[in-house]
Amino acid sequence: MEKQLNHLPYQIQSRLTHKLLIALVIISLFSSAMAGLYFDSSTRFKDNAQKSELVHKILNQYSNIALYTFEKLVAIGEMSRNGIVLAPELREENEQKLRTAIVEVRNSLLKKVALAPEVSTQNELALLDRVTQKVERIITTSQEIRSLITRGELSEAQSLYRLLQQQGVHAEFNALISEAVKQENLQAEAIRDNSKIMSERNNRYLAIALGLLSLFMMLTIWFFWQRISKATKQLQFAASQFTAGKLEHRIPKLKDTEFAKLADALNFMASELKTKQTELGEAKLQLEEKVQERTKALALSNEKLAYVDKQRRQFLADISHELRTPLTIIRGESEILLRSHSENVDDYLETLVAVVDQVSHTTALIDDLMLVARSSAGELRLSCSEVNLSKLIQDLCYVYRRKAQERKQDIVFDISEEISLELDERRIRQVLMILLENALSYSTEHAITEVKVLCRQQVVIIKIIDAGQGVTKQELENIFERFYRSNRSNTPGSGLGLPVAKAIVDAHGGHISLKSNASGVGSVATILLPLNGEERNENFIS
Repeated sequence: MEKQLNHLPYQIQSRLTHKLLIALVIISLFSSAMAGLYFDSSTRFKDNAQKSELVHKILNQYSNIALYTFEKLVAIGEMSRNGIVLAPELREENEQKLRTAIVEVRNSLLKKVALAPEVSTQNELALLDRVTQKVERIITTSQEIRSLITRGELSEAQSLYRLLQQQGVHAEFNALISEAVKQENLQAEAIRDNSKIMSERNNRYLAIALGLLSLFMMLTIWFFWQRISKATKQLQFAASQFTAGKLEHRIPKLKDTEFAKLADALNFMASELKTKQTELGEAKLQLEEKVQERTKALALSNEKLAYVDKQRRQFLADISHELRTPLTIIRGESEILLRSHSENVDDYLETLVAVVDQVSHTTALIDDLMLVARSSAGELRLSCSEVNLSKLIQDLCYVYRRKAQERKQDIVFDISEEISLELDERRIRQVLMILLENALSYSTEHAITEVKVLCRQQVVIIKIIDAGQGVTKQELENIFERFYRSNRSNTPGSGLGLPVAKAIVDAHGGHISLKSNASGVGSVATILLPLNGEERNENFIS
């Protein structure tokens, strides 16, 4: 089901879509037909307008021929009666106008043939030829009369003019012009009738097309509204059911594939929500189980805190014992000195040396306690300066090598490069002394303690590897805690050394750890100190 829904956008090519496309195609065809009819009508009207304009132009040209011919006949009559010859310019101008008008009519008739090849203009051209003959005869007679008058033969010129009138040239010319005008008027009337018929036909076709298109669009809208309305009502009802939490409701199969796909998607969504709801219930149970586990963990933490408190009380008892011992010694030595009446100065000096030694031990113990307390409160202050760490470690290794040799042990060190950084020299020296002292104390004879210093990822790494008794799993969990002290009988010291070392390293933004050696013999103490002053974590330990 999920796979089918993933391909849903590519499968929605269904009946309702096809019907909508078909409706759009039909509407487009209707629109195209109406547009074609409109453009065809426009073209036809344009052709008729051009034809009508050409016919009116021919009529105007025939009118000019008649006018110029009438003027020519009037001029001939005046010339015959008065015996006065017109100026050559006027005569030539009149004849030129007359011939030009005839040529224009001929050109117009030829244009009509080019515009409407189906229309025959043979009769019109034949009629124009007859008109041309009459005009040329009139022009020729005018030239003969002018020649006779010029020679002084006025009576012969008048006789020739009367002969022209008797032959009825003027009446024949008017008859030809009338016939030509009649033909053009008939053509103009035919063009008007054709335009009227075409206009009525186009209006009828457009009205029918618009009516059919409107009816089809109304039916299409009604059809799709019915189909969509029915489907959306079922989808809305399903949505209200899902909103009310009735996820078991399912939408019935719909007719149209588009809505059927949507219904399947909603049904699938409801099924998934139901599944998720079940999973949430299971998750709730799991959460309750985890809460119970956390409650148990909290109880264990409380037990651990109780254990730590027990260790603290034990430590305080040990500290009380540690303080009581030097104080008892000091008091005893002082009382012995006061009761003694010896005059030997060496006796007094020996007693004072013992007292001073016990006071120094007590002071150191109190200082360690104060340092750990300040570190826990975040009030441990450092006096930092640029320190050559490599030289500091090297000097301490030389000092403790002599102590190691006294215990039949040895210390080797590997300092690969010169390292200088900002730190509190006295405090770091104290840390190194604590770790070296522990390494020698827990190691047996002939053991070798290794000291390594290297830089990696902007971090200085100091490792002190001993060959002692190692660290147990329980000790690893609590060894840096305050007041913690191993239960092994041979554990020396007061249990404050490593907490003091951790407090100092943490104050420098570094990290200290202690773990068993990979070889299974002894332990490895690792110190990380940042070069750039940024705090580092134990993930930098190699």
